[in-house]
Amino acid sequence: MGKSGSKLHPQVLMDLVRITKYTEAELQHKYKEFIHFHPSGRMQESEFVTMYSQLFPDGDAEQFARLTFKNFDKNGDGSVDFKEFICALFITGRGDVHEKLEWAFNLYDIDGNGCVTQSECLEIITAIHAMMNMQGEEPAEITAKIFKQLDKNTDGKLTRQEFIEGSRENPSVVAMFTSHSKS
Repeated sequence: MGKSGSKLHPQVLMDLVRITKYTEAELQHKYKEFIHFHPSGRMQESEFVTMYSQLFPDGDAEQFARLTFKNFDKNGDGSVDFKEFICALFITGRGDVHEKLEWAFNLYDIDGNGCVTQSECLEIITAIHAMMNMQGEEPAEITAKIFKQLDKNTDGKLTRQEFIEGSRENPSVVAMFTSHSKS
């Protein structure tokens, strides 16, 4: 998908319309842009880091971009194709609350073992702070608050259920997870 032309294959286009709710025209436009910057039809991790660094020039986006790249690269082949890119873009931008929380859980579950540990949460929160060049409350304090509110069985890890249900019940936690405004 991508090397041969500037238009999406009709079946891929229809699948993406169904999955993402973007219009055909929006998808074709986004595909042309993607191919313009990634003629091979694949984005490498270094390109992803560069993109994030340009989006967040006042901070250090490298670590967050590397962690996020893993969440975009669904098939684990070390690159992100257009379908992977647009599906993640849709969820983070236009997805419903449940889709966004599922995506966030997968981001925070760095090792992919089905739960988020305090150290994984701290790693992500620290990366967000560096990217956003945030001042104020330290990442360790934020992590402790998140776990105090969400870790119902106090086992030091958040299951998918604890993460999603707790986030829905505590909007302030969602803000801590997803804050993208400088303090």
